[in-house]
Amino acid sequence: MSENEVNLSCRLELASKVTLKAMGESEGGVLLKLDSGEMYTVNDTTVAFLETLDGKTTLADSVGRLHDIFEVDREILESDLTSIAGDLLDQKLIRIA
Repeated sequence: MSENEVNLSCRLELASKVTLKAMGESEGGVLLKLDSGEMYTVNDTTVAFLETLDGKTTLADSVGRLHDIFEVDREILESDLTSIAGDLLDQKLIRIA
């Protein structure tokens, strides 16, 4: 799956056997694939995004939640999160629920 297949109506969640650990304010976080031991570092924005993913919330809902937190243009946030979601899907760190 690529970012071109991600849209605002997608309901996303962490992939099975993937865990997220936030490292603290301004420290980002770590995604760990439990089956392979691969570890990925992510920034604070990505941590905040990943924390909204529950398999029920749409990407549009996540954008709305984060738009209330971060001072950024909504269209830019939609574009950035769609791109991030596409990258995370490609790496099999999240999945479409």
